[in-house]
Amino acid sequence: MRVVPQTLPATATTVADDLTLRVTEHYERRGREVWGLARRLGATDEQAADVVQESHLRLWRELSAGRPIADVDGWVFRVAYRLVMDNHRLTRRVRDLVGRLTTPHPQEITAAIDVAVSLWPLVDHLPARERATLYLRYRADLSFDQVGEVMGITPAAARTYASRGTDRLRTMMAETEARST
Repeated sequence: MRVVPQTLPATATTVADDLTLRVTEHYERRGREVWGLARRLGATDEQAADVVQESHLRLWRELSAGRPIADVDGWVFRVAYRLVMDNHRLTRRVRDLVGRLTTPHPQEITAAIDVAVSLWPLVDHLPARERATLYLRYRADLSFDQVGEVMGITPAAARTYASRGTDRLRTMMAETEARST
């Protein structure tokens, strides 16, 4: 009697390869912007890299389970946004708990940002929602509909945050210009 090894049908292998290819292409095409969003939201380089990997792993899992995703870009950015926010919440809870259990430590001194190099360091000083909205809209090049979906707000609210953020940037730039002259 001859034993034949069991293999997956060709269609199952093709579907898995197709999903892997789709996720890999998205990772290569948008991974840098997802990483940038995580960094702009306050994640470290390593945390941002983890967010990129985790969001794409979750994309692969959703697609493998047969769940349709109409807007892959928006979905991945929303997952990344939520991962960073969850990490901030966890970090804050741990810090508060540790703060109650130990004596407080002096705050770390942050490095000065060279404003002349780029506008993005000024964006880092904006409130979190305005900062995230401006990054998603102008750096990741998402539409306001997609930005709203990523952040869990309406497109109109995304436009409002972007407008407020650009107004604050104009004010900050004017103040910087006035100080330098």
